[in-house]
Amino acid sequence: MNTQHDTIGQKLKSIILKNASLNHIDSEITDESDLIEDFQFDSILIMQLVIDIEESFEIQFDDDFLLVEFISKYKNLKDYIVNMIFRKGE
Repeated sequence: MNTQHDTIGQKLKSIILKNASLNHIDSEITDESDLIEDFQFDSILIMQLVIDIEESFEIQFDDDFLLVEFISKYKNLKDYIVNMIFRKGE
C-alpha cells in the first residue's frame, strides 16, 4: 500500500470516528469494518459522513455509489475515495 493510500485511510478513519455515535479508536476500523454493524451508524450518520467526506476530500459521490450496502463498508469508502482523487488528478 502506498503512502497516499495510507494517508487517505487515516483521514477517513478520523472522519468516521468524528461521526460515530459511540467512542471508538481508529485501530478498531479495519478493511472489513461495517459502519452499521460495528459502529452503529444509522442513515442520518451515514449521510453526515458522506457530506464530511465530500468536504474533506473535495470530491462528489456518484449517485450509484450511495447505496447503504456499499457505502457502509470502510474498504469500499477508502477505495472509492482513492479512485475519485486519482480521477480528479487526471
